[in-house]
Amino acid sequence: MRLDEKLWIYGGGRTAQWDWVGRKRVEAVLEALRGVEPAFRARAPRALQRRRYLAGLRYLLKRGGAARDRLACHPCMDYWLYLWDQQFGVRAAERDWHLQMGFLQGFAASLALSRGDSLELDAGPDPDGRFYLFGSPYFLELPGSPSEPQKLVISRGGLTIAGRHSPVERLPRLIEAAPGIVVDDRGWLMVHGVVMHGLATLEDAERARFAEVLKAALADMAVRDPGLHAEMTDMLRALIPLQNPMNHGSVSSSYVNMRGTICLSHSDDPLLQAETLIHEYCHQKMNQLLVVDPILMPGQSGQIFYSPWREDARRLRGLLLGAHAFLNVARYLSRSLSRESYPEAEHIESMVNVSRRILQVEEALRTLVRYGDFTEFGRRFVLGMWREAGVLNHAIQWFPPALLKEQRDACDDHRRKFALGSTGFHKSKDLVDKVARVAFLTPKSDDEVPAPSTK
Repeated sequence: MRLDEKLWIYGGGRTAQWDWVGRKRVEAVLEALRGVEPAFRARAPRALQRRRYLAGLRYLLKRGGAARDRLACHPCMDYWLYLWDQQFGVRAAERDWHLQMGFLQGFAASLALSRGDSLELDAGPDPDGRFYLFGSPYFLELPGSPSEPQKLVISRGGLTIAGRHSPVERLPRLIEAAPGIVVDDRGWLMVHGVVMHGLATLEDAERARFAEVLKAALADMAVRDPGLHAEMTDMLRALIPLQNPMNHGSVSSSYVNMRGTICLSHSDDPLLQAETLIHEYCHQKMNQLLVVDPILMPGQSGQIFYSPWREDARRLRGLLLGAHAFLNVARYLSRSLSRESYPEAEHIESMVNVSRRILQVEEALRTLVRYGDFTEFGRRFVLGMWREAGVLNHAIQWFPPALLKEQRDACDDHRRKFALGSTGFHKSKDLVDKVARVAFLTPKSDDEVPAPSTK
């Protein structure tokens, strides 16, 4: 399929291209899961092979349909496969096998319950004694160690644990910021891979407030940018609260091996939360797109250059992801300013944010086109971002001239400190020293040579 760059620069909505890229992800997950059973039989301890751990895997591979494919795109499936590749290609402890295969059962149990199928599984609890039905907000409390699985019987939409005479009638559930998007600060498989910033463990009232503001941010987004909202709510599965000990406006992170999860700190400002969600979501969207088309030709992604956002050098791939995210943030804030009125302080802050982001995006794009080699789609994509940055630059010309000058001066000051002259290179000490040595050794031109002394 020939991708239309316009649908990927901004939120294009649930289009045929969006679904096609999603199917590519599903195909990759199913291919990886097919390799699990032979590896399990070859490497797992014999005691595990006699259990019903493989029943869940076989059920997931056998049952097709939208519900199964949606589970394949769950961030916990991403992370499950990441752990599998990292730890189970070699000999692992028996307790680790129990834990890993127990997690996989959560996907199968969730699918069987939603379909009304019958299935018997060995349900292994996570280290906190919980068994999550991934893809749903529900979980089970299973006291015991991860190496002590319990028999789980699913039949006609009901669930029974061996040793209990009646089905489980009411399951605990996670709070949702939107249908299908849970707030999770406890699930082991969900939070284990979060390594940037500190995880926040919330009380019930704090968790409810965290979800409430995010719900408001997503509701606003549905009105202001329906295409972006449609994509985001289709891809996102979990929002994880982070600590903000330095009291920054917001801290956030997302991970290439947990596509569909966004981690962010709490704020009572829905517009700030929308900005944060858009920024991190765009990284997730690009990480999924780059599997289909890398945009940058091989050998380009790892090269490092000056960053208009940070004091340290960034890879060319990072500049691409940053430009895409901040372009979307600037567009959303610009649209919000044109549609609604805000208190003066918030209005000025948004104008500062928009103008600064546009200038930084143009700086990053300048480096990309100077030094990057692109695929055919990549050329169209980067050119399209240039055009959109130009449209936004035109739209901010009604901002106060003093405000625009202040932001331009701030960007220029950052460049003087951290960029090597007018190039896209980062001003590292080694590079500055090298340039100085080359300049010293370069012969001067005739008009730079001093005239002979007459003394």
